[in-house]
Amino acid sequence: MNELYKNCMKSCKNKMTHKSISYDQFEILDAIIDLHTGDIECDVTYGNGSFYKGRNEPKFKLDIQPLYPDVVRSCSTSTPFEDGQLSNIMFDPPFLTYIKQGREHGSIMSKRFGGYWAYSELEAHYRGTIKEAARTLKSKGQLVIKCQDIIHNHKMFCTHANVISWAAEHGFRVKDLFILNAKNRMPVNKGSKQQHARIHHSYFLVLEGKKK
Repeated sequence: MNELYKNCMKSCKNKMTHKSISYDQFEILDAIIDLHTGDIECDVTYGNGSFYKGRNEPKFKLDIQPLYPDVVRSCSTSTPFEDGQLSNIMFDPPFLTYIKQGREHGSIMSKRFGGYWAYSELEAHYRGTIKEAARTLKSKGQLVIKCQDIIHNHKMFCTHANVISWAAEHGFRVKDLFILNAKNRMPVNKGSKQQHARIHHSYFLVLEGKKK
């Protein structure tokens, strides 16, 4: 009996326990892949691909401004996929607002890893992407969204709560939630009066679509 107990405890120690909070986004990504999605099938905001270093690349890689020839030029709100084609989607958009460069050419994007001019533009992009994901995902397919709450025009916007609400309009439910703590933050202007707590975390939301 003692030997059986020892073997059981040893087996438990060898198994990885995934936590909901981490300082390492790759640890969170691995948890999402292990617990929910398997390999990410489609990334609609692929960027430079550093997200997948040491991991399997997505089968489908999209970006509004591709950096590599194997990445399809496409906005996440209008993708080239058929209805119900995908098992899972990664969406890692900008979360910043009040970015002046975002006015250039009428684009809601500023520069790579930039942001939006107003929160209404962020909302339109997020909502449009969620709607498109609802169309292209299979029954009970999964949409992973990285987002961050922000202070915009001296007001607090709980983006993660908004995303959950916007997603629910298209039949998504929250399957899991991870919090990424920031290791470092840019220094603040010490001459200004602080009005809100400094935001030191972002979210990974795992959303499951409705049964089709």
